[in-house]
Amino acid sequence: MKKLLTFVCMAIFAMSTMMANWQPSDINATKLDKEGASGQVQMKTLRTDDGNIILTWLRGERVNSVFSYQLHLQLFDANGNPQFGDEGIIVCDKRTRTWTTDYGLALAPNGDILLAYTDIRNDPNEENAETYLYRYTQQGEPVWDADGILFPSDKIHENALSVEDVAPAICVSGGNIFAAANHTEYYMEEANEDNWSPSPWFPNQQMPDSVLVNNSEWLIVALDNDGMMINEAPLSLQSKIVSMDPAPNGNIYLLYDNSDLGLDAQLLTNELNNQWDSPVTVEDRPLSSGMFMPKPLTTLAEDGVLFISYRVLSDFYGFQVVNSLSPNGATAPEGVSLTGHIDGDAGTAQMGVKNNRACVAWEYAYSASEIYMNVNVVDENNNYCWTDECMYGLSLDMTEDWGFTPVKVIPASDGWVVLYGISTSWNGADFMVEKLDDYGATVWAKQICEEDFKSSGFSITYDDRYAYIFYTQEEQYDDDWNVIPGSGGMFVMCVDIKGQQTAINEVETSEGEVSTEIYTIDGRRVNQLEQGVNIVRTTDTNGNVKTTKVLH
Repeated sequence: MKKLLTFVCMAIFAMSTMMANWQPSDINATKLDKEGASGQVQMKTLRTDDGNIILTWLRGERVNSVFSYQLHLQLFDANGNPQFGDEGIIVCDKRTRTWTTDYGLALAPNGDILLAYTDIRNDPNEENAETYLYRYTQQGEPVWDADGILFPSDKIHENALSVEDVAPAICVSGGNIFAAANHTEYYMEEANEDNWSPSPWFPNQQMPDSVLVNNSEWLIVALDNDGMMINEAPLSLQSKIVSMDPAPNGNIYLLYDNSDLGLDAQLLTNELNNQWDSPVTVEDRPLSSGMFMPKPLTTLAEDGVLFISYRVLSDFYGFQVVNSLSPNGATAPEGVSLTGHIDGDAGTAQMGVKNNRACVAWEYAYSASEIYMNVNVVDENNNYCWTDECMYGLSLDMTEDWGFTPVKVIPASDGWVVLYGISTSWNGADFMVEKLDDYGATVWAKQICEEDFKSSGFSITYDDRYAYIFYTQEEQYDDDWNVIPGSGGMFVMCVDIKGQQTAINEVETSEGEVSTEIYTIDGRRVNQLEQGVNIVRTTDTNGNVKTTKVLH
């Protein structure tokens, strides 16, 4: 029903290639690579305490007619100047498979840059994938082996046809470093009723002598500063997803799916020992039908409580919830629904945390033709934080077309800043920045970038004043399908989020109101105000849209 979109902002390209410089603008972007290479994907960003920004990304390359990816690393100083040239440091130029895989990025206790990435350098048949771990100083010097150190995993099945360690992750907590990867082995096994069944199209098919099976598990290790394992063997989990997050005292929260497709958790030391008597169930309702398990959103609060937001499955639909997990293992067995009910279909989501409260922005499909950009705030005890008028959240906007994509939720000293896209096509969107106060009222809203902007991916970091929006863009075409020179590549915008004084495209309403739409707080469209809180959406003669809450 929905199409999950990739997009983010910008219209006019400021063609600076070697100097980024943070120059706030709602319309201008700086081009980061002079060649404008297409196919750059999966950017990740980190911001250091002294204002530096670390950027990593994958760039597609074709060597001897073979397509692969290379992992790049760049560092911008506090003024926005790139430190490692135009392309950054190529961390890994080893051959990969032709599709991308996730990779890990974190800061070591001393500020070094930690990365984990998968390649197939040791297998000319491109079947065995291995994960390597890298460590760089912020001056761009490798600390460990420049070619990476091999993630420690052993082959379990002696006759395995292929082995792969993929989707690596790195987490730093206190002075401890943890790494994880998904380990899968493919091997032949004697056929039996447990591992083979006839095709429904060929019910009389005879059982073969052997079948190809696979065994997949997550491996978790703790590392010292030299990249060596602290414990004797990895911790293994028969799970589809794993999430590692810092916890107090150098421990980590480990979240993973259980046998019922819900969520379990452990609190691990650097010896990989669970500090609780047994795993804690965070969610006993299924998050998935089993085909695909979405990874939950996680953010650590100041007192060490981990906020978790995820989509719970309900029949053919799903609803967005929030839960929390404390260092002593306290959690609710079920997260609280952000709309107060368990119908509707939740799409992509983003979360920000401050003062032990989580603000979640998510796409909510009330029906195929009514899709909302919703937001709500919940505390660590699963209580709604806003007043009775909007305790079940707000609908910032509604569309009947492609839907919404939440981009970022940024905690501010006096409220929240929500960045989202009003999707206009398969990968296009109008990009919005909206400031809410601590009570849910809109302080200001502005649209940045051009209409229907298209992007292939993005990553956002921020400080008290600005959001730094990095994005990639494929080559664009004019009306005659000619490539627009310089349109592809990697870009960055610096957008003021503290005030509206630079809001060039600030959304305003005029006296000429031409249409009014009324919705209940749970997203139903109605003909007149109903008892309780109503969302009133007005459109003026200039096409500007304003959404307000009305208590009736």
